[in-house]
Amino acid sequence: MSVSVMAPGRGRGEMLSTALLRWSEPSVGGPVVETPYLLTTAVLDSPVPAGSSTSGVHTHDDALLVWPHVGSTTLHTRNTVRRLVPGQGVWMPPGTPHASHPDPGSVSCYTYVTRAAIPPHWTSPRSLRMGRALQEMLLHLDANAMPDDRRLRAQRLIIEMLEEDPHAAMEVPVPEDPRIRAMAEDIMRDPESDLSLEEWAARHALSVRTVTRAFGRDVGMPFTRWRSLVRMSAATTLLAQGRPVNLVAHRCGYSTTSAFSAAFRRVTGTSPTAYLREQSALAPAGH
Repeated sequence: MSVSVMAPGRGRGEMLSTALLRWSEPSVGGPVVETPYLLTTAVLDSPVPAGSSTSGVHTHDDALLVWPHVGSTTLHTRNTVRRLVPGQGVWMPPGTPHASHPDPGSVSCYTYVTRAAIPPHWTSPRSLRMGRALQEMLLHLDANAMPDDRRLRAQRLIIEMLEEDPHAAMEVPVPEDPRIRAMAEDIMRDPESDLSLEEWAARHALSVRTVTRAFGRDVGMPFTRWRSLVRMSAATTLLAQGRPVNLVAHRCGYSTTSAFSAAFRRVTGTSPTAYLREQSALAPAGH
């Protein structure tokens, strides 16, 4: 079964540009999981235009686990952006404002967990490891009918299997000022660009001083370091798609593979080829 996930109150199939998301006014949704079940998974496998989101900013009364089965999904929370690839998931407690958009050709999954089944102390967003067995169990429950007692046993086992990810998806912090956030999102869509801070600021009719202050206040790092993090986040997505390292280096703004590999290791603690091997082991069979 494939289900399109939408913000409460929005029409089916409506797509919003991520640059227009209004974080101060999330739509509020009610519970998704039906009694007596503990969780349910919605699978989005329809084509989504690049740069569009499956929903506006919204919240749920249930906890939510976002994870891609194929391809990659970008998850926006109030102050961060994460690019998720197979094997990675993000857990969000009830009431967490968020929006997401999958890359074209991706299969993105949204597992809702009822409040009664939330693990103790999981009161803040966290990255989870989505091993192949866990992914297949969730998809099996979504696609197949079975007696309630068997479904509940499987759901309890799945919740026990949830564990935090030591190789979590990179969190890219973003400024709160909507003008500067729009600039940051443009940069994230074009990691190959070598435009300077001055040139990016001019494109958005901003002063360099205003941008610099916002990054120091909201992001906690200078622009150059932040852009390196953006490029490494993009690199993990491209590597998970099976792109060769030299192409990924070019697409992420590096003139040589060696410079890219050194930067990747500084940020992730591993080499691009080792990261690619790890992701291949977590990807679903046949992809």
